[in-house]
Amino acid sequence: MRLRKKSALVLGAALIAVLAAGCGTKSNTAASGTMATTETSQAAASNSAADTSVSGNGETAGDSQKRTAEGHLVETLKLEGGTDWGAPSPFLNASRGPGSAKMNMVYASLIDEDENGDIPWLAESWTIEGNDYTFTLYPDTTFHDGEPLTTEDVAFSIDYFKEHTPVSNYLGAGDSFIIDHYTVVDDRTITITVKESAADTLTNVGSFVIIPKHVWENVEDPNTYTGDGYLTGSGAYMCTAYDGATGSYELTAFDGFKGGKPAADRVLFVPVSDPLLAFENGEIDITSMPADLKEKYTGDPSIGIVDKANDMGYKLLINFEKCPDFLDIELRKALYAALDRQAVVDKVFRGAGSVGSAGYVPEGSIYYNEKCVQYDYDPEAAKAAFDGKGLEVTMLAADSGDDVAIAELIKLNLEAAGIKVNVTAYDSATRDERVNGGDYEFALVGNGGWGNNPPKYMRTIFSDISKNQGGNPHSMGPIGYSNEEITKLAEDQMNEVDFDARKQMFKDLEALVSEEVPLIVVANKSSYSMYRNDYFDGWMKTYAYQQAEQNRLSFMER
Repeated sequence: MRLRKKSALVLGAALIAVLAAGCGTKSNTAASGTMATTETSQAAASNSAADTSVSGNGETAGDSQKRTAEGHLVETLKLEGGTDWGAPSPFLNASRGPGSAKMNMVYASLIDEDENGDIPWLAESWTIEGNDYTFTLYPDTTFHDGEPLTTEDVAFSIDYFKEHTPVSNYLGAGDSFIIDHYTVVDDRTITITVKESAADTLTNVGSFVIIPKHVWENVEDPNTYTGDGYLTGSGAYMCTAYDGATGSYELTAFDGFKGGKPAADRVLFVPVSDPLLAFENGEIDITSMPADLKEKYTGDPSIGIVDKANDMGYKLLINFEKCPDFLDIELRKALYAALDRQAVVDKVFRGAGSVGSAGYVPEGSIYYNEKCVQYDYDPEAAKAAFDGKGLEVTMLAADSGDDVAIAELIKLNLEAAGIKVNVTAYDSATRDERVNGGDYEFALVGNGGWGNNPPKYMRTIFSDISKNQGGNPHSMGPIGYSNEEITKLAEDQMNEVDFDARKQMFKDLEALVSEEVPLIVVANKSSYSMYRNDYFDGWMKTYAYQQAEQNRLSFMER
């Protein structure tokens, strides 16, 4: 959504709009908080297969490094812009990772996650007792406009999100709203009581962002509001400029944040025509690295590498209400036989990836089940299965990036097997909107985050109860398909707090998904990012998320 109020500001080569974001009073950073041991910590400790480190010079930025006039490690961190991921408001950001990431740098939640598990963010500590989750805020916490942030704002945020669902919805909606009630103990302490405690409850009640009551209490329609204070958060960075037309963002350090110290005076997302060339010219500080150039850059000691194995994935969704022929499981299995998925890896990903597991969770995750059914490319078997069926489908796809090439390969494979395929391509936002609205027959959907641990998306994609309840790709499941056993496993794992038992439930669920084929997993792509470690080496992954550029801890001193 474009802002209505704009003024011009020259930012590098880009013209970006200066926003009326709140400017808070500045103070020193706060002390560290108390970390509770939870299932996330167990997952991180057990995740030997997923390395959260990045390769660079191995040094940790700290007080020994010369600081800027503002007291930070670097003046600017510059990243590739050029795409409008929405205003960084909880109600206006784009639902995909880059949009949520920018919003989460401006707005803060109670807790966050690092390499090892849950860490303090706005809350310096928390305790769990049954269904009661008690959080204590850092003292003297403020919003960007200098107004105090208290538990009254936390309580208001809960009530407001129950009435107005934000883009990143951790609390549920309607009857599925997970909070039963809350008790404000004092200005810094609040007890949130959930209806039923589950394995990811701490993550959910700790991850919704806090909005200022004094800004939002009289806003009736937050989905259109761009008035005073709509970008006033309490995160480590303030949004000081945003222009959707050029995909430009300027985030400025907020030293009043108590959960840590910003690493940069400013973070800039700037339009570039050629990201690789821009990186080599020093115009941006981190970028994606083409797989076929890995050897070149790994030999440069000034370059650090972030390895994101199998984190990107592509799936083929079937709308069974519009394509009822594919309720026949043998035809769904024949789709696997028809697709040369290795060609996607070799030709589109340049070998940087793997044929996806039919159980959905990719190889490399500690939850990966190597015993899932494996479907080989068998074009003759596919021809036999579809012979005489006279099938014709329209496949929805995005009109950019790898999606175009993958859609073309799928079309060629399916038509060789006897299915006529018409491809309709749109920009990714329109494609997502149509998928969420069920306006498709077949849909090719690609997104990152497949390597997340634990893979809670197994519930939001495959459970009849929980799928298709949000705009995020991790909630895009098959329409018109129902399986009671899959739904039971997907839902029951949420109530299992024993780590090993829950991991086994995930693996059982993967095996069942691979047998029943409710959707087609095409392939997973491994990717790499590279950064100039002689300038800034703080880029990091968490135990559960591999996108360093979208991790707000990457922009903090560590």
